[in-house]
Amino acid sequence: MTPPAKSNRRAELLGEIVNYIVKHGLARLSLRPLAAGVKMSPRMLLYFFGSKEKLISEVLAEIRIRQRADFARAVSGSSSRKERFLRAWNTWTAPRMERWGRFWFGVYGLALRNPEQFSEFLDRFIGEWLPPFQQAFTAAGFAPERTGTLATLSLAAMRGLQLDLLASGERTRINAAFEELLRLLTLASRDDASEGTLANPKTK
Repeated sequence: MTPPAKSNRRAELLGEIVNYIVKHGLARLSLRPLAAGVKMSPRMLLYFFGSKEKLISEVLAEIRIRQRADFARAVSGSSSRKERFLRAWNTWTAPRMERWGRFWFGVYGLALRNPEQFSEFLDRFIGEWLPPFQQAFTAAGFAPERTGTLATLSLAAMRGLQLDLLASGERTRINAAFEELLRLLTLASRDDASEGTLANPKTK
């Protein structure tokens, strides 16, 4: 069992490392500058995390945990579906979150160029996010057989719009596009209440 003091220091250190890596990126990460940035020796970093690869894996996992918690808080509560998804969108695209968005898209590009090194990241970048989106659509009353497709569409659309925002800075245009996405999802929910859909036509 890990001693409590070591466990607590490790958790604190992980938070400091997350902040450093989000600021500086992963592309040219080296243990020596990282250790200096968090006021720790390279030897002690390896003592706490085992290897550079394990450290990176834990950093990415920690950031995903934080983001999923932010999303869960945003879409919870008794407000309307539109308000919940707007809260999630505003959480992801707030100016204070810009560095996190740039970091994630940077890691995604790095992973696509090095899929073997980042296979776990690529699997989880999508796989870990679809379930909370599906749960949000289920809670909003969508038919169970449609939540997977709607989750895929919404996740892809939100990430695409976020990338557009980071690249262009045109917040008014992109927020309007997100509002249109919500309008289309409202139409999709009406389809659930209608006689049938193109995907699941009602038999006569």
